[in-house]
Amino acid sequence: MNTFYHGDCKFVMEHDIAPNSIDLIYLDPPFFTGKVQKGVAKWQPGAMEVSYEDSKKFWGDTEKVNAMRTKSPEWLKHIAKTRPDFASYLFYMMERLGACHKVLKSTGSIYLHCDEKASHYLKMIMDEIFGYDNFQNEVVWSYGLGGSSPKRWQRKHDNILFYSKTNNWTFTPLMVPATSEMMKGQMKKDNDVWDIPTINNMAKERTGYPTQKPLPLLERIIKASSNEGDIILDPFCGCGTAIIAAQRLNRQWIGIDISKDAYEISSQRHGELPLDFTHFTYVERTLDDVMAIEKPNDFEKWVNEYFKAHKPSPDKGVDGITPDNIPIQTKTFKVTYTYVSKLIGDARYHPQVKQPFAHAIIVSQAGFDDGARQRQFEIQTKENIQVDLLTPSIMLEEGSVPVGLSV
Repeated sequence: MNTFYHGDCKFVMEHDIAPNSIDLIYLDPPFFTGKVQKGVAKWQPGAMEVSYEDSKKFWGDTEKVNAMRTKSPEWLKHIAKTRPDFASYLFYMMERLGACHKVLKSTGSIYLHCDEKASHYLKMIMDEIFGYDNFQNEVVWSYGLGGSSPKRWQRKHDNILFYSKTNNWTFTPLMVPATSEMMKGQMKKDNDVWDIPTINNMAKERTGYPTQKPLPLLERIIKASSNEGDIILDPFCGCGTAIIAAQRLNRQWIGIDISKDAYEISSQRHGELPLDFTHFTYVERTLDDVMAIEKPNDFEKWVNEYFKAHKPSPDKGVDGITPDNIPIQTKTFKVTYTYVSKLIGDARYHPQVKQPFAHAIIVSQAGFDDGARQRQFEIQTKENIQVDLLTPSIMLEEGSVPVGLSV
């Protein structure tokens, strides 16, 4: 536990987090603003705005359009006819909320932070995934700061949708200071309207991250909906407020973000804690950074971590063995016929590979030549051993299923 994943939360939840293992999820995803992003070449899930220009790229992807037509409820398909930009955002959220449902324990809860433009649509998605009867509260976070308008009421709140997974969930009612003059100095049971100041420019915890939320907000959620030692997940980790709060309250945590800036900012916030926040695991799940790994040993470590494999000692030509007894060989250069043969021979006589084995994996950062694929075919047809020739792009593509990964 206490792990930060750099990558798309959908991929990480599907490939790295065991089903029914998380006690509490808090997520503060990008809000749908409808504005055009200046200078952004493509829609990145970590971006603060999702625009019409981004959605045109989404609708240009045949695979995503077909997936939406197959998986979306009818009301979402109807929205797509007139508002493809908004529909693409909602479908993006639907897929990731579905992944949240998969990893959440039966006694777990989820808090989805959203704004007034999308909250009612996101509630419909939450009803589809978590069930209408498992909706518990719409929490109104009233924060006070911000601009005003001469044409409408001042917008001074966000919405937080609170759902359980089943009818048996963890919840501890909290006592908070009373705000009325008549009850000044007294404590009362909390309700679903939370008056918690947002972070001002002089606040000690301010990081400069554009969507940073105050620690008291996350601490209230974590105290009410989890116990000490529980596992807290934030799939859109941002500057790390949720995982900071989890650490302060003696919970375990998993943070995920598509932006490496999120990791850098989160890892520098240990000064806010009464305990050490610098010792946690960092896991890379983005293609660009994996391809930038230069040292063969570092690439080998990444592959073994991906497959939850252990490195045998001595390796005797086998770089890793998965929990399902699949031998792995890793290379940073292009693999040829000879290297495919060598892995099978080394694995056949390796003392830690249980015999007979029926499956082997070779991962190459640079790919495979025709000879490697010829040898793969020969081994599979003549020796009845499945040989997977994998690259990081194959391993990290959306919807891929890593062979031998036991979670």
